[in-house]
Amino acid sequence: MERIAIKNWKDLASEKWSSLILGNGASIAVHQEFAYKTLRGIAEAKGLLASTTPIFNKLGTTDFEHVLLACWYAEHVNAALETPSTAISAAYEEVRSALIEAVHSVHPAHADVATDLERIGAFASAFPTVVSLNYDLTLYWAMLLFNATNGSWFKDVFHHGEFQKDWGYLRNPHPPARGATLVFYPHGSLALARDYIGEETKISAGIGGAGGLLDAIILSWSSGTHVPVFVSEGTSKQKLASIRRSCYLTNVYEEALSDLGENLVVYGWSFDERDEHLLDAIAKSRPKQIAVSVFTDQPDKDQQAYCHLVLKVASQSLPDTKLTFFDSHSPGCWNNPFTED
Repeated sequence: MERIAIKNWKDLASEKWSSLILGNGASIAVHQEFAYKTLRGIAEAKGLLASTTPIFNKLGTTDFEHVLLACWYAEHVNAALETPSTAISAAYEEVRSALIEAVHSVHPAHADVATDLERIGAFASAFPTVVSLNYDLTLYWAMLLFNATNGSWFKDVFHHGEFQKDWGYLRNPHPPARGATLVFYPHGSLALARDYIGEETKISAGIGGAGGLLDAIILSWSSGTHVPVFVSEGTSKQKLASIRRSCYLTNVYEEALSDLGENLVVYGWSFDERDEHLLDAIAKSRPKQIAVSVFTDQPDKDQQAYCHLVLKVASQSLPDTKLTFFDSHSPGCWNNPFTED
């Protein structure tokens, strides 16, 4: 195979990049515990889904969000018909508790990643658009920290918890911020939730500040008033079906991903076949070039194999797009310090 050159980020940083796309590798760079296979796998390994695994199988899904919603609707229907079912209530409680414990077992505390958050905020602020394929709070925390000293630079297109469908106007800087970066979550986020009638909202930290956000999210789930809106598992077809059940996710998929501009940077994304739907949507932006990070803490042959895989996958959806590769550990890139220590 032809050898692919892997550059340093400093050789690419000065170009006018329009969007940053973040995959699971971006979260793993901050916290190794995010290198899990699936949240469901964690829950099953801990024996937390002893009686509800058949529900996942019957619905043909590996996603907590789908099963929680199904149990929730069933519980409300039974209540309306005055035929309560202890089995359904118990199933809902088991799945919800399993999700909460699984998230707690992998998610870091805010204080443990504070240094990374500062670097991430500075790096991501250079892009007009950031797309995170991760459900965790790493990027959200970084946004809040950066905004605290720079004004409302980062905007997640929610206002007072309500999704702004006409989010284009938010690209205008809001003083004292001297710029603006819009942030989208095509697969949802821990901070996104919906009630039983389908209304979607963003959960905020409240008086606890950014450090209390995870607790606020867990409290919202525990209260039974909301279920999470995030798609963390499944095939590309299953993920797309979950996206279609959400107004926010559908808007991001159809509108934001087709408006990423000509020059994209991808950090920590595997280009897995389970994300084929994302590549199809991104292709509508008709990007001219994409710079893709390569994890260099692996044998050279694996680095080259990944580069060739990306070239092969991208050629199907993005045949006219130029691809460049750079070292994910480059100084000043993502959570890496500017100087090599």
